Amino acid sequence: MDKGRFVIGGFSAGGTIALRYTELCLELPENYPIEPIGVFVVDSPIDVFCLWEGFEETIKNNNSEIAVQEAEYVTDLLASRYGVPRENSSVYAKMNPFSMNTEYGEKNEVHLKNIAVRTYHDVDIAWRLQNRFQSAKNQNFIATSELIKRLLILGNEQAEFIQTLGTGYRSDGQRHPHSWSIIDEAECVEWVKSILGK
Repeated sequence: MDKGRFVIGGFSAGGTIALRYTELCLELPENYPIEPIGVFVVDSPIDVFCLWEGFEETIKNNNSEIAVQEAEYVTDLLASRYGVPRENSSVYAKMNPFSMNTEYGEKNEVHLKNIAVRTYHDVDIAWRLQNRFQSAKNQNFIATSELIKRLLILGNEQAEFIQTLGTGYRSDGQRHPHSWSIIDEAECVEWVKSILGK
């Protein structure tokens, strides 16, 4: 097996895990079986500190029942496993792939400076406003756009923010910008093949 011929990725929390796993593979190659040359995330909450703060605000404001239910579920799950981020920041910093606030993070993104990185988002702010009473402030694309900016500054010419509008639909046809369908599958496969040199 050629351990350097891997591109990994994921949707939502799966993308967050894929991104952090990629960083760890590159930071500590002696401890991991692969050395990814590319990673992609699909509307992933890559900054857990920002995610938590956004969920706290959603719960406090209590404007959308479905948004509050999601926020309570995730914060309860995280708190039961890892505690509250501001009280246990060192634990969260180790598992967090990226932090907007450099006081929290360990600048884990530096490990991505030499590989292909893509983030995908359906940036439909109007949908969020109308259906969840949420502004752009706490959406996943805020942190990923900052990640791509920092990677570009580090000289990573393979760092890309892929923005779509109106492409997110669930398998039952329901409109939702947080969906796998925001990826153009054929184009993504060609991107992966180009990275692998096929």
